[in-house]
Amino acid sequence: MILDRIENLARYEAVLPGAARAAEAWYASLPCASFEIREKAYVTKEDEKRRFEVHDHTADLMIARSGSEVIHICPKEELTPAEPLAGGADGRKLDGTPRGTAVLLRGGWFCAIFPGEAHMVAGRTEEGETQIEKWVVKLPL
Repeated sequence: MILDRIENLARYEAVLPGAARAAEAWYASLPCASFEIREKAYVTKEDEKRRFEVHDHTADLMIARSGSEVIHICPKEELTPAEPLAGGADGRKLDGTPRGTAVLLRGGWFCAIFPGEAHMVAGRTEEGETQIEKWVVKLPL
């Protein structure tokens, strides 16, 4: 996992192939044909309504435009495997309560989550329920 400011994203190209192109796309506010970009906007949830997921072959690069959320990250071995992700997407859902490292993702920052790192997004911050707007860039590794 990497957590840093968006302006530093391109510096991670060696360990996160595609980071420089993602940064270029972000600053130009344009999609990039090299990888999948999902625009997300949602309100954070109670822990009981959140689930972990893990990917086997892709990194999730989450780039926050505004707002904030707590993301829990832990080893997948601490969780119970559940169903595959919808539509044949890389990875699966995992069952378990929030645990591991709690990361605060806020506007102007990015978080890169690597294959094998279980992650649970949409957690409420100390302020309670918040809105977040972000890109989730799927980078094949």
